Amino acid sequence: MHFLKKKLKSVLYLAPTIPFFILAIGFLILPFISMVRSSFTDPSSGAFSFVNYQTCFTKGAYVASIKNSLQVSCIATAVVMVASFFIALAVFSTGITTKKWFMPIMNISQNFAGFPLAFAFILMLGKQGFFRLLFNKLGSSLLDNYSLYSYEGIIPLYIWFGIPLCVLLLLPGFDAVHREWKEASTLLGCSSAGFWTRIGIPNVMPTILGTLSVVFADSITTYTTVYIIISSNAALLPIKIGTMFGGDLKARPEVGCALSVIMIMMILIVMVLCNIGKRISAKRGVSV
Repeated sequence: MHFLKKKLKSVLYLAPTIPFFILAIGFLILPFISMVRSSFTDPSSGAFSFVNYQTCFTKGAYVASIKNSLQVSCIATAVVMVASFFIALAVFSTGITTKKWFMPIMNISQNFAGFPLAFAFILMLGKQGFFRLLFNKLGSSLLDNYSLYSYEGIIPLYIWFGIPLCVLLLLPGFDAVHREWKEASTLLGCSSAGFWTRIGIPNVMPTILGTLSVVFADSITTYTTVYIIISSNAALLPIKIGTMFGGDLKARPEVGCALSVIMIMMILIVMVLCNIGKRISAKRGVSV
């Protein structure tokens, strides 16, 4: 009887989560299953087939979208991680007061994405943008070869909205580095660079790797900002997937589902590699 009462209590405690599970099943799990099934469906016969994946890896437009998305996302993620690490390190080093006023700024910046961000970059770095006109007036040719409407030109957008998110995720990880460790290492004659390479970074590494997977996933799935600037002609995975379901050309939902699965698999591969790295670095960090 006591066991039944305990089980009933557990069920009652979980009751408020039922709407969440219903939404998760209806909007995540079932659509994902349907997407995977459609990706293996032959558009002409409706039979099980790998033809959609063959199309994705052989047709030039789809191969280009996969390569471009990987290239842009990897470059942006690398720059974001390096820049955000030093920003988070600076905030951590300056103390709690700086962190209190810095966090709201990062929260606001992190929400500045989509149409507002694209519009701001068009005004600042477009063909008739403020900075281009300013540099031309000053006689500088610094931005003459820069084009916002190219794959290289949109990388600053990825960096801009990636840094606030990355900093917000990295800052809690620096709490694992106790200030007493820094003081003790200084007393023992260790330099600041030596402390961070031998003690600080190994302890923050699990957070760094976890953040890396999130930033990469955020970059490779970006749609609205890029679509506004380059439109549906961009050979990037999210844009190409969108055109497969409702673009100017004939809809090809099965190919779109295959591209979606490919994009999800790339994210999962990065997440798995980062999780393996987190386990290894966590063990090393604790032992230091």
